[in-house]
Amino acid sequence: MSEDTLFSEATKRSISPFTIIFIVGAVLVIGAVYVFNRYASYVPPIPVEQIAETKTRDAVVMLLAFPQFSGESFRRQILGEVRLQRLMFGDREVYFSAPESSEQEFADAVGKFVIDRQKLVFAETKGEKFDLDGFLLRKTPESGYFFKTKLENLRFDPNAELEFPYKELTYKLSMSELVDFAENKQVYGGKIVATTDPKIDNKAIMFGNHGAMVARPGEPSLKRVVAQLLGDAPENLPREVKIQKLLDFVTTEIEYDFVEALGTSETLKRPNEVLMTRRSDCSNKTILMASLLEQIGEDYLLLYCPNHITVAVPQGAFPLENRLKFEWDSKIWIAAETTMPQFQIGKTKIAQTKILNKVLYVQKPKQAEIIFEASTLRPLDFKYY
Repeated sequence: MSEDTLFSEATKRSISPFTIIFIVGAVLVIGAVYVFNRYASYVPPIPVEQIAETKTRDAVVMLLAFPQFSGESFRRQILGEVRLQRLMFGDREVYFSAPESSEQEFADAVGKFVIDRQKLVFAETKGEKFDLDGFLLRKTPESGYFFKTKLENLRFDPNAELEFPYKELTYKLSMSELVDFAENKQVYGGKIVATTDPKIDNKAIMFGNHGAMVARPGEPSLKRVVAQLLGDAPENLPREVKIQKLLDFVTTEIEYDFVEALGTSETLKRPNEVLMTRRSDCSNKTILMASLLEQIGEDYLLLYCPNHITVAVPQGAFPLENRLKFEWDSKIWIAAETTMPQFQIGKTKIAQTKILNKVLYVQKPKQAEIIFEASTLRPLDFKYY
């Protein structure tokens, strides 16, 4: 009997860059499954603690396998100096490397997450390289060991807490909160790809549904972030001050990622993944800003512009010196641009005014599967998941 479900494919397969969106999205950590063997009519329920361990393990391993969603700090907090080199879904095997060290130091390092060291399989040494099942790894001081083990031989503490320090705050994330994000319990969710119609140049335009990745109100780890940013008496702060403080954090503390921005496929992160990696492009900075606004109950829009996306908030008492406005639902909305450091809402002027003022599609993430074409108000179609 097995309680595992995440890596149950029967054959090995490669993962395309765009598929990462789905793997680290809807598929990540579905949970434990009750199964019956052919000789038994009843299978005892799986203990709650065992389910929590399995979900934690699967979420952690998946994030380690895709470091663009988790970052170096996450790896070090989970594995120390050990690195996950390869994850084979079909075989349920995980390959690791570890630095040169004494046998005791190696045992101590892997003992933090390996249940039984006797079940480790080590690579053969061939000259200056390791060979394990045909996978080659060059021997270096950082890679003094190359080994694999079964997924079931790994355990990560479900009660652990991760910390990601920033200048103004420390983002703290418990393992249970990590799993909730992985299961999409704390984001709006929905189909991940929108498609346009009518067709342009005889080809429909497809793009990611950013609203699906926005966190719902009341997400615990983000509420703690907001509390640190707004201080002990946020109720005494004007609405505009609160919004600007949240935007200041996103524009100055989250580094712009040109690799994500210039990639051949669109990478969408959940807000916790943005905070763990500390970097992102306009897509994921926007997702993080929207998620923070959700925690203070602020209204906002996602504005899809040519090759860009931004957040807009109702004007309220904000000035309109930069003319970055958008009329929607009988309101004036103004840009809270996440990619420009120290952007001041309503004040900061930018060179790309034409881009931000040319809104193609509009979305309110509370209606995650409704994206409107700005010019016609027609809702777009959705495909995939």
